[in-house]
Amino acid sequence: MGLDMTYKKFTSILLSVSWVALIFPVNCYAQFADTVFFGGDIITVNDKQPQVEALSVYQGKIQALGKLSTIEILAGPDTKLVNLNGRTLMPGFIDIHSHPILSAMMNQTIDISGFNHDTPQDVLASLRQGIKEKSAGEWVIAYGWDPAIITDLQSPTLEALDALAPDNPLLIISQTLHSGFVNTRAYQEAGIDKHTPDPTGGYFEKDSNGELNGHIVEVGAMAQFSKATPKYPMSAYVYLLTGQLENYAQAGYTTVVAPGLQNIIPNHLQSIKEVSEHENAPVRMFTYPMFQDLHASDFLPNQGNQHFTVLGPKLWVDGSPYAGGMAMDAPYLANEFTKKKLGIAKGSMGHLTYDDAQLKALVSDYHKQGWQISAHVQGERAASQFMNAVEKVLKEHPKNDHRHRMEHNALVTHQQLKRAKQLGITVSFYIDHINYYGDALRDHIVGKDRAERFMAVNSAIKAGHTVTLHTDTPSSPLGPLRAMRVAIMRNTQSDQYILGESESISPMNAIKALTINAAWQIFEEHSRGSLEVGKLADFTILNKNLLKTPPQDWEKVKVDSTYISGTQVENKKWNARKVSLVLQTAWGMLVQKVSD
Repeated sequence: MGLDMTYKKFTSILLSVSWVALIFPVNCYAQFADTVFFGGDIITVNDKQPQVEALSVYQGKIQALGKLSTIEILAGPDTKLVNLNGRTLMPGFIDIHSHPILSAMMNQTIDISGFNHDTPQDVLASLRQGIKEKSAGEWVIAYGWDPAIITDLQSPTLEALDALAPDNPLLIISQTLHSGFVNTRAYQEAGIDKHTPDPTGGYFEKDSNGELNGHIVEVGAMAQFSKATPKYPMSAYVYLLTGQLENYAQAGYTTVVAPGLQNIIPNHLQSIKEVSEHENAPVRMFTYPMFQDLHASDFLPNQGNQHFTVLGPKLWVDGSPYAGGMAMDAPYLANEFTKKKLGIAKGSMGHLTYDDAQLKALVSDYHKQGWQISAHVQGERAASQFMNAVEKVLKEHPKNDHRHRMEHNALVTHQQLKRAKQLGITVSFYIDHINYYGDALRDHIVGKDRAERFMAVNSAIKAGHTVTLHTDTPSSPLGPLRAMRVAIMRNTQSDQYILGESESISPMNAIKALTINAAWQIFEEHSRGSLEVGKLADFTILNKNLLKTPPQDWEKVKVDSTYISGTQVENKKWNARKVSLVLQTAWGMLVQKVSD
């Protein structure tokens, strides 16, 4: 019996209440389904029931799943029937580490990324065109400077930057968001001169004479320029964030987690909350604000809902591998590339943001309050410092299942992963480093031996971790399928190297890393991440079955659609909400201009 039967036949079956009761307990299935999915592959990511033929949804949650002959009995006259037509339905992908506000804002900048440009000439042409389109005095912001991908890209001098944009403050942001370049006008707008002290977690680089040279490094320094850029009516940011959440849905995500939600727009926490809680929000949102912003807010632990929740603070323990900030046990390689292209001094081993006492105090404070801590950790020294702090705090304030997080974990060792597991610390890997930056890492930045153990995902699994994967967007493009494929294949962009073949993971482990494992890492394994009765009906539908497609062909797999609470997400270019936000922005800017 198939779901293409007539409703007359349905009715004759459904009226036989006694027959339904024999199959389903009345207290579980007293209502007809709102929606039934069938006609394709359904991957549950539930080891006890890995694949089913059909699935029903009632009031936004999974009502039942199993054989088609069983599920079709729940379809009533008003039930919506969704024929997958050979497509594959899975739990909605979870982006466990992304930056929605930064992504929304960077989408409005001049694109100079290595993902979309091949040569320095292409980058400079895009930059010059962007400057040409600005009025005198208007900020020029470009994003994507990346000498690790465009390897012959030369770092600009302050003189060159001044010549490039003599009439505008200019801010060039690196692809990693951990460094950038500014001209003299930008220094002036930000109120920074050679006497300005370096901020916590960053510095304004100077030449041998103590003069500013245009290079700014790490998040603390970058933030000083973000604060100086123009601000717009709240509706403008809500509009941009609305579009960014739609981008996540189009990429296949149904839940997005934002560790390090930065205060670069007014009322940033309230803005992301408003967008996430809107009735038509295309994804659900969890956040870890910067610790100082969390401290200044009114949010409390375990406060939130299924659409928006604050989980805890974000701490930057070290910096970026490509800005010289990865705190390692051994120095960066010393060569022309690291010195001239990345600006890393010979003998540098990166740097830690806090001293031991500062970090321990921060961990202790938020741990005692009941928050889950998210810590940016790239190098071995950073991992050791964070784990030392957690270990000391746990001795003073024991807590089971805290699930504090270490993010990225570029060079975290096998032994450190075992220690993290013993301490109850969870791990998430920025796997795109292997593909996009693997060639530069191996040949120029850390060398063959360290590159081979970069992003030791399989070692983490062997140590007992519930591992997750992320793309850290906008540091690399949205792409759950790409992230999983890289974790399986571990090929560099040139395909010249396979970095750490022993660290490759299986297709199913890769899928779990973006579904049930990611749900577990944010304490949501009982609400999402796998297809089970009672969980949220958040789905991703693909045109092919990943488990029947060789990983090297996953590039051809496309996201067909996503569903939130059993309802298909619609990503329209324009709708009433967007039009209203645009009109509010126009009015707000007019009022602002008049008042100025």
